[in-house]
Amino acid sequence: MPGGEVELHGVRGITDTLVDELIRRPGGASRQLPIVQVIGSRGAGRTALLRAVEQRCRTRVPHAFVDVEENHDVRPSVLLGELAFQLNRRCPQFGRIPFPRLLLCALVVTGDLDLRDRSKALLQLDQLMKQDGVVGRRRDTVLDVARLAGESGVLPGWALVAADVLLTGLGRIARRNALRTIRNVSRGAADDPRDLLVDLNAKDRGSAADRRVVDEMFFDAFLSDLRAAYTGLLDRDRRTANCVVLLDNAHTADGRAFLAGLLAARERAGTAYDPVVVLATSRTWNSDWSADWQRPGTTSTARPLPRTAARAAEECGTLAGRGRWYLTRIGHLAPDDCATVLNGTGPPVRRDFPHRLTGGHPWALAGLRDLLARHDAPERLGGLLSVRPDPERDETFADHAVDHLLRDFADNGLLADLVTASALRDIEFVADEGVLLCGQPDGGGALYNALVNNLLLVQEEEEGGEPRVVLDRWLRTLLLHRLARRDDTGQDGWSAVHTRCRDHYLALDRRAEARYHDLALGDVGAVVVHLAKPFGSPDAVFDQDAAEAWLRDLDLITSAPHRSTADQDPLEVVEDLIEHVPPAGRFGHALPRLVAALWVTGDPLGDPAGVLAGRIRSSYRELARVRGQGSILLHDRAETYGT
Repeated sequence: MPGGEVELHGVRGITDTLVDELIRRPGGASRQLPIVQVIGSRGAGRTALLRAVEQRCRTRVPHAFVDVEENHDVRPSVLLGELAFQLNRRCPQFGRIPFPRLLLCALVVTGDLDLRDRSKALLQLDQLMKQDGVVGRRRDTVLDVARLAGESGVLPGWALVAADVLLTGLGRIARRNALRTIRNVSRGAADDPRDLLVDLNAKDRGSAADRRVVDEMFFDAFLSDLRAAYTGLLDRDRRTANCVVLLDNAHTADGRAFLAGLLAARERAGTAYDPVVVLATSRTWNSDWSADWQRPGTTSTARPLPRTAARAAEECGTLAGRGRWYLTRIGHLAPDDCATVLNGTGPPVRRDFPHRLTGGHPWALAGLRDLLARHDAPERLGGLLSVRPDPERDETFADHAVDHLLRDFADNGLLADLVTASALRDIEFVADEGVLLCGQPDGGGALYNALVNNLLLVQEEEEGGEPRVVLDRWLRTLLLHRLARRDDTGQDGWSAVHTRCRDHYLALDRRAEARYHDLALGDVGAVVVHLAKPFGSPDAVFDQDAAEAWLRDLDLITSAPHRSTADQDPLEVVEDLIEHVPPAGRFGHALPRLVAALWVTGDPLGDPAGVLAGRIRSSYRELARVRGQGSILLHDRAETYGT
């Protein structure tokens, strides 16, 4: 099936500039860095981005990559162990980063101790510790762990953790001095300090609250080990860049718990900043971000929207100390990058065709590239979405793409409502049951929440700077295709849905929006009547203000969706559409032809080769013979369609 990886484009601001800045250690010191969250819907290229960063880190800096979704239902302590294992790989110049504190915690809590018989558990603990001589040889580490435990109040007297059994290998005098130091920092007492280790082991098997306390110790030990690895004259001089932790699919419950625990450990450490860059990805919104960042799909201006890769590159030098999170959003490649992906694939098309169809969605571009490379792809592309990429499966390209993008929509009723809602220019009707005829108990609330939480809404700027929240372009293209295939005799068919939308706008006296849905219904005549006033009389004056308002209406109306995906010559389609439309004023069929041609070419699959440019240009020039300064704007429009 199509829809694989594409070569990364448009994200070097993150993979190169941002990462390179964050791994720097000005003055050889650690900085207070945010967790960088890369967000995007399914197929946005999040994993590919992390893999690109991983590749750049090879032989340069210690790094670790973990897919949290694949490692589901695991404790933070397990993820920390995996990260430490990878960061411990030998790296030129850096050597191996040791994690003795984390190892000590792991040895204690993973020991298979018999908690029914304490004396037997103590003997088992002796054997466990003797098996790992590295712990016994690290006196300073043992003392640090003791202090960590005592300060965090994990257990009464946990500071006695460095008992005789942990100091195996030390001489008698060093052993006695170590124990004296431990007793000085202890907050409790015990007949046998090993009892406290047995209790810690039991705590790890106890209540949820007990396990959270143990996880906190793992986070503290992990960050303490990292900080220790960058101190000392030798280590400070050779470890000149921060290490890198890459967490893919951190939107899961385990991923959110891990990141929350990491931030809490950083806060407990105060100004003892750690030498690690954390780059995580997510395909859903995390409410923890909402205090500092605006959720895409909302129009609040009090907080910033997640940054583009280019904006992240511009801001990367100012991130230290700015907050806990830094959000970037990917999944919408620029038109030139989209054209590069499809360069030389399939029949000749307009350079902006792949972007207009997919909105720059990376998975969609990969699928489109693969599909166009097949010999059975339609020559004129009008039926592209209906092609079956796999002859052995009764599934179209559009069906496969919807299933991939909306895999998290388990509720079929919700998906059906979403198909209906795709008829709308924006999402305002989600709250209008009279239009949507939504089957959800809370109206369109569940639908809106699913869209916004799965990052399937984007914010566009209307003329005048007003934001408008709309469906992701690729998603809407797919949903409209499905809406067009519904039985048109029912209340959720194409005609019924667009008729309800038109009537709704008429009741609000929003004529241009009503004509938008008229055009979706194929009624070119109604649109021409609405737009014909400036061209009806030789004495009519078309000034600049009137021309600007008229062009806004024209653009809005002709952006209406098409129901037909027939593989037909665009020139023939235009003439068929205006065959029964009366002439509009003294310029005859110039206006009907302009409306029809703009509508057809507005559909990416309607005129992918751009053959209607000449008809549109000549129609604008004909209408520009009207009196008044507004004619200049019509001439300017004509010039945008070539010579």
